[in-house]
Formats: sequence, structure tokens, C-alpha cells
Amino acid sequence: MRITMTICAAAIAICGISNAQQASTVDQVKVHFSAPVEAGSATVAAGDCSIEVLRGATDNLILELHPKTGSTVFVLANRLMKPINYTEVGDTPKVILSKQGGNYRFERILMPDHSGFEVMGSVE
Repeated sequence: MRITMTICAAAIAICGISNAQQASTVDQVKVHFSAPVEAGSATVAAGDCSIEVLRGATDNLILELHPKTGSTVFVLANRLMKPINYTEVGDTPKVILSKQGGNYRFERILMPDHSGFEVMGSVE
């Protein structure tokens, strides 16, 4: 009985590990912001910035904005099932910003595979 329980526990652990590895994939996009950009409740410094899409098993995910200078910013995002203007993406990812007053705001990313990610709480 103990051997059967041990085998079942090991099988469940292996399935859990494989699902966890499968559920978290990472995409990285490199961009250059010519001005500071608001992302969530923080501001990303102007200059080169890498954006990592940390995907999970749900529709919610985290975008990690890591500028060359300044602090790393994390924002929650949703997957876009059918991104707006997805035909204009082309072969490279496209970062969409909005301008509110004199400030730029990070809104979404459109990927070449026609997937997209929108910052939660963004206003169009």
C-alpha cells in the first residue's frame, strides 16, 4: 500500500512540475523610450528598456519593464484575444503608448504572432 501511495505521489508531483514549467513562458521585447513613460502607478525612465512578458496559466500575467537606468516596474496585464489593429504588427512586436496631457502611458504590446497584452486599468 505504501509503495502504491508513493508511486501516485511521485506521479502527481511530476505532473505538477511539468504543468508549472509549461505554464510560465517568457517573451522579451527591447524598446527605446524617448521620454519617460507611465506604467501602472510608476514611471519608467527614458532610454533603452526591456519588457518581459511573464506568462502564467491564467489570462492575467505580469509585464516586467526593466529600463537601463532607473527602477524595474511590474504591471499586471490581460491577454488580448483579438488585438486591435493586429494586422499592422508585421514581423516585430509593437508597443502601444497613449498620450495624456504631456505624459506618455504604456497601454499594450502586440506580438508578431497576433497575440497581445493590455495593461490592466489602462484607459483609451
